[in-house]
Amino acid sequence: MKKFNLHVLQALSGDSLLLSYIGNDNKEHNILVDGGMPDTFKRLQRVIDDEDNDNKNEIETIDYIFLTHIDRDHIGGILKLLDSSYASKVEKVFFNSGHMIHQQESSFISETDGINLIKQINNSDGLNANREEITISTEYDFFGLEISFLSPTYEALNIFNELTSLPEIDEDSFISESEEEREDLDLFQLSQKKFYEKKLENDHANGVSLAMLVKYQGISILLLGDAKDSVLIPVLKYKKYTKRDKLKVNYMKLSHHGSKFHTTNELLELIYCQHFIISANGTHKHPNIETLARILCHKERDKSKTIYFYFNYEEEDYEDKGVYILSSIEQTKYNCKCIYNKTLFDLVGQNG
Repeated sequence: MKKFNLHVLQALSGDSLLLSYIGNDNKEHNILVDGGMPDTFKRLQRVIDDEDNDNKNEIETIDYIFLTHIDRDHIGGILKLLDSSYASKVEKVFFNSGHMIHQQESSFISETDGINLIKQINNSDGLNANREEITISTEYDFFGLEISFLSPTYEALNIFNELTSLPEIDEDSFISESEEEREDLDLFQLSQKKFYEKKLENDHANGVSLAMLVKYQGISILLLGDAKDSVLIPVLKYKKYTKRDKLKVNYMKLSHHGSKFHTTNELLELIYCQHFIISANGTHKHPNIETLARILCHKERDKSKTIYFYFNYEEEDYEDKGVYILSSIEQTKYNCKCIYNKTLFDLVGQNG
């Protein structure tokens, strides 16, 4: 089994994930999915330089960057990376770049960030971007690592593009939630609460978030970015996944940092997974206990098998922000384990 690692960086309130593997060309390849908030670049820099391992495995090249969408907690660190001396390590950037971002009053969706990213691509000597928009029909094979997509749909992209605008990429640059206290309900009762989701028209950036299904050497990882259930569920059904024939993945990075406005019971009925990754530091009350409750209590779950929740920050980081996760009693009762400060996953041999 060749090397295959997933590094879930501590990206503050955002996402930044680095996939490293040996391709079928027997060379090491690195794929960065999102860059977290701007300050995440400091951690990404340490990972690239391998400062924790005496520079024995310094990353020479980031072959591909995938930007799932343009919220600042996903694009911020990428902009810092491309504006640094490390930009020379990056070869290609994949994101939905056509007429993307509209001027609006938001601390997360930023016209300036999108414009800066396209300027950096256009002004670079060696950095390239994808020509075609990424949709559920897009597939890539990067030296034996396969990536397909469960989001966005053409419908979501059309809504997004109607509401947004951005300058074009130069031809020669193409690749050939609010705070609240936990209610006095048990996990099953929390899992049955009515689910709410914003309409695509009011949440168009998340509506076009890339949801990436990564496959390598028999291992499957579902990286959901901030993708919406109203997009994911129809796509899963379109791809012929059902309650009886589920999408089976070894790991699933929960959408939108474990927000309660994502990860419905209906979605969970179509996916078989025992290992859930949560990229959040407690800001915006992420992850939300209702999301964890749905995972533990949905009717299609095999309760004889342990569910694992992996958090990329220490338990105290969530407690300090008033985020209630799961007590030891609940972990025993619902056959689950919470593992904190988990950032590095060695996926070799994890295809069981």
